Amino acid sequence: MDGLGATRDTTTAHDAVWTPGAVARQLGIAPSTLRSWHRRYGVPAATGGSGPHRRYSEHDLAALTHMQELIADGVGVPAAARLAFPMTGTSPAVDALVTAALDLDADLLLTILDARIAKDGVSGTWERWCRPALAVFGGRLDSGREHVGECIDVLHLLAWAISAALQSVRGSASELGNPTVLLACVPGEHHTLPLEALRAVLAENAIPARLLGTGLPATAISRALKRTAEPADALVLWSQRPGATPFSIARACQARGTSLFLAGPGWTSPAPSGLPLVNSLDEAASALRACALRHGTDQLETTHNRCGGIGRRAISLSLATDPA
Repeated sequence: MDGLGATRDTTTAHDAVWTPGAVARQLGIAPSTLRSWHRRYGVPAATGGSGPHRRYSEHDLAALTHMQELIADGVGVPAAARLAFPMTGTSPAVDALVTAALDLDADLLLTILDARIAKDGVSGTWERWCRPALAVFGGRLDSGREHVGECIDVLHLLAWAISAALQSVRGSASELGNPTVLLACVPGEHHTLPLEALRAVLAENAIPARLLGTGLPATAISRALKRTAEPADALVLWSQRPGATPFSIARACQARGTSLFLAGPGWTSPAPSGLPLVNSLDEAASALRACALRHGTDQLETTHNRCGGIGRRAISLSLATDPA
């Protein structure tokens, strides 16, 4: 495993007076545990000697004590090491999110997230700040695991704050009519944060979308496809865990003229039945933007066939120059 880099303290080797045995006794852990932290997580010391020749400063001891407190609070050992001994160049925003979450400071979480979204956009905030902060508490959205450790309360508050910040991203008034894209989880799925992030990205791109929520049965998703005044251009189906291919939903999409996209780690690659699989927010946004343009072209083509008033050449040019 990669080391964690130098600490932010300016302690010199001259200040390092604690032996490994003394530090282990002070922390109440076995010396082998301390050695394991060095070997596996790159925990640094004031002097870089090996074994009994390594020495620790007061700053090192304080950081190790903080690391042990984080572990006692339920933070995983790798994450506790990252927090107690930050890497050189680590993101202050991620550190601030983690600290605010541990303090259960919902207002500060929202303030940080709103500022990051305003500066970096939804996709940048999600990839660089939200996912790393969630991972600290065992909430890796790509791991397929349930929450781990004793920080579930902290993780839930952090997830709530991320969700609230994403929901505040809205499209313009002219884009809030009939949804172009529907977003849904497969039956029995309860992870919605990635879809909430995708909805916000689509709002930034002026693509109307509706998030249908968690745990909908296939029949409910099929009915939702029929409820919109105009057929939706696309349905994005999220799956966190491997499951059955949604053939009934695929048939409902085909009958309605709606393109079906799969997203999430639950789908194998290549995707079942040749259905398109999107692997990131930016990839999904590009695919859905192109899908909306394609459906718009089909609608204009129908108008042209009926009225003879619109040529296809200009439409093809708009597709060719679209950044998607």
